[in-house]
Parts: sequence; C-alpha cells; structure tokens
Amino acid sequence: MKIAIVGATGLVGRNIIQLCEDNFSSDVEYTLYASKSSEGKVIKINGTEFEIKELKKENIQEHDIALFSAGGERSKEYAKDFINKGSFVIDNSSVFRMNEDVPLVVYGINENEITKDSKLISNPNCTTMGLVMALKPLHDHYTLSSMTPVAYQAVSGSGSEALQSLNNETMLGDKLDSDYKDTYYSNPIARNVIPLAGNLTDNGYSDEEMKFVHESRKILAIPNLIVEPSNARVGVRTGHGTFCSAVFENEIDVEECAELLRNFDGLEVWNESLPTPIDVEGKNEVLVSRLRQGLSSKNILNFWVVSDNLLKGAALNAVQIAKFVESL
Repeated sequence: MKIAIVGATGLVGRNIIQLCEDNFSSDVEYTLYASKSSEGKVIKINGTEFEIKELKKENIQEHDIALFSAGGERSKEYAKDFINKGSFVIDNSSVFRMNEDVPLVVYGINENEITKDSKLISNPNCTTMGLVMALKPLHDHYTLSSMTPVAYQAVSGSGSEALQSLNNETMLGDKLDSDYKDTYYSNPIARNVIPLAGNLTDNGYSDEEMKFVHESRKILAIPNLIVEPSNARVGVRTGHGTFCSAVFENEIDVEECAELLRNFDGLEVWNESLPTPIDVEGKNEVLVSRLRQGLSSKNILNFWVVSDNLLKGAALNAVQIAKFVESL
C-alpha cells in the first residue's frame, strides 16, 4: 500500500506519521509532502528514511490514501489531483466539510458513511470532534434536541507559530502585561483567556463557533439541532475542553448516562478526579466528567469533555479513517 502525507512537517502531520507507524504494516510505502523549505529533508518511518518532496502538481504520484493536513488553500488546490491519481483523500481542513457529497466522519460514530466511491472524506473540527464523541451514545438513547457548548481551545489548534508565541510570552514571566504586542493572537495568550477563538463572521459568532453548529448537525444526522455555541482561546498548549449543556427529548438519568459513556469505544468517564488538558495530552481517548442533571429540567445533562486536539481531534481520527478505507 502507498500512503501520502501532505503537510508532513506540521504539528498534525508529525502525529500522523507516528500513528501510521503504530497502525499500518511496516512495508507501507510513504511519500511525504511539505513546503519548498522542507524539500529534501528526511523523516524516518519504521526505520526507513523518506525524503520530503515539495507539494506541487508535478510531484504528485499514485497513492492508495492521501492524508492532508496542510491547510485549506492547499487542500483546495491539490486534493483533486491526488484523487485523479487514484487516492482516497482524507482532509483535515474545513474547506470540504459541508459539501453534501463529502462524508464528514468521526471514527466510532459514522464511518459507515464511507464507501468505495467516497474518494474525498473530511475530518471534522477538532473541538467538535471531542464533543460529538460524548454526545453520540447519549443521543442514541435519549434523543438530543439542543445544546449550549462553551469551548476552551488550546493554542496548538492554531499551529506551531502560535505555540512559539505562547512559549515566548511564558518566558517573560511578570514582564508580560496586557500591552504586549508581539503575540500571535489579538492579546497575549500566556496566563490569559481570550473570549474569541477563530475569526468573527457576519453574524457576530466566530467561524469556530459556527463549526460547532453545522458540523455537529451533519455528524450526528440531526439537521434541526439547536446549538448556542461560545468558544474561547486559553493559554494551554494542547487539549480542547468543552462544557456542554445538552437538552434531550427524554428525561435523563445521570448514572445511566455515565454507563452509556463508559461503554462507548474511545471514551473514558472520570469520577474520582477531574480530567484537564494536561491529563489528555498524548491520550487517544476522549475524557468526560462532571455529569450533572439540569437544575431547570430533568431532560438536561451538563458535562465536561476534553480531548487532545492533535490526536482524536485531528491525526488519530484521520488515521482511523484511513484504516477503515484500507478495509473497503
């Protein structure tokens, strides 16, 4: 089998490489693509050295699967070229997610939407991914009707430049104040919470918040789901957390909810301690805690969910999809 990794030197790309080593046979042939500045560099996979190629049309070869994590513009420009060469393309950007003919897949929830004709498959937003993992078993039992998610998104979701900005600001210690301007975001992010993640849209919500709305409806197949989202960026390296108030058509039982979540593959329910971004960094599972019945209605479940945005939120889900495609 031949696998292409597009964006091989990025945060998600490096995680994809590690996960491919863990999940695919050692005889897989890899082609690694990145920007011109990385051309010629070597990355070892399963002990074999693979030289990075510049991502350009004349370098595109035949592959069975192409895993894209190089940004939306590169996906728009090159995904169809890989498809035309025979690849299944699994894309981590947002550009194809809401296309009707493109499956938006969270492995463990709706991978069976992928067929041999699904040559282009989208990976959902990393924050949405962790939340819908928790919502799926609850929806199947109680029927979800609306939700209010409040997300706290880690800096690594913005890429390596944002992480470097966090590191630089942290090193300043007490010298960092609100007037500091040499930062990736609109405000300093170290020791801080910025009440906006992503870019504002015309309706006053950010694009990250609107992904909660549109993508959760598509993944869970609830087209009329009511979503009232808020997203903030926090001074955390990795691990997106979300408080969610979910309203169901039927009365919930907290102990039954916990059992449903415990029995769903890819989830862990923590009772004795509180899972935080530090706990989930490097962990494949999505962690859920603080399950509470609503104060105003017995049909409401309030809970906390946290996941590694670079793993289940991106690289792991992509590789899980690739393994599913391999089996078709």
